[in-house]
Amino acid sequence: MAMRLQSPAWLVGALALLLNPVGAASQPMFQNLDFEQATITPTPVGGLTHFPDPAQCFPGWTVGGSGTFVMYNGLSLNNPAVILMGPNFPNAANYTPLQGSYSVLLQYYGTGGPPPTLSQTGFIPADAKSMSFLTTPSESAGVVTLDDSPISLISIAGGRMAADISAFAGTEVELTFSTTTPFLSRASALYFDDVQFSPSQIPEPNMLALSGLAALLVGWRFLWRRRCRRN
Repeated sequence: MAMRLQSPAWLVGALALLLNPVGAASQPMFQNLDFEQATITPTPVGGLTHFPDPAQCFPGWTVGGSGTFVMYNGLSLNNPAVILMGPNFPNAANYTPLQGSYSVLLQYYGTGGPPPTLSQTGFIPADAKSMSFLTTPSESAGVVTLDDSPISLISIAGGRMAADISAFAGTEVELTFSTTTPFLSRASALYFDDVQFSPSQIPEPNMLALSGLAALLVGWRFLWRRRCRRN
């Protein structure tokens, strides 16, 4: 009789485990990947803020690097810095967000400490094969690591840099953005936004090169035929 009385409770417990597996609620998800969750009071048009609260500028992220400045709508003249830019109006640094209201600039001159970092820990979706983010060609000197392991970045369409992260799919990792080591005192910077994980694979570098060559050949043939018609 005792076993019969305990059976319903056991079954309820088993069903609860099936519906809510152990550890499912403990998997931290990445947040604020588009940097739109900033809670800092916007600067006046043409203004800047020195040394704001990092938690207000980058919710969910951690600023690292000894000697790194945190700034808002300004620029560092010497020290490594993690800088929030936005909203979309003229600011002291003259930067326009890449998308939405806010983007991030990592600035490094090789002095004042190691390169700046911006990182957070989260769970990469199980079906993720690639990761990408918006950037600019003039300021794309970025280094991205997953659990301190650098990932190879390539340029893809839409002004984005992308990397194959399929080896990390379904795992909890620390995602870190940093900058490259500068030459002498020349600034090395990364201006970026809109980090995304995708189930799509990125093109292989050789395929990108072939696509670019094909585009050049098509363009050359078009110009050659146009010149022949004129003659």
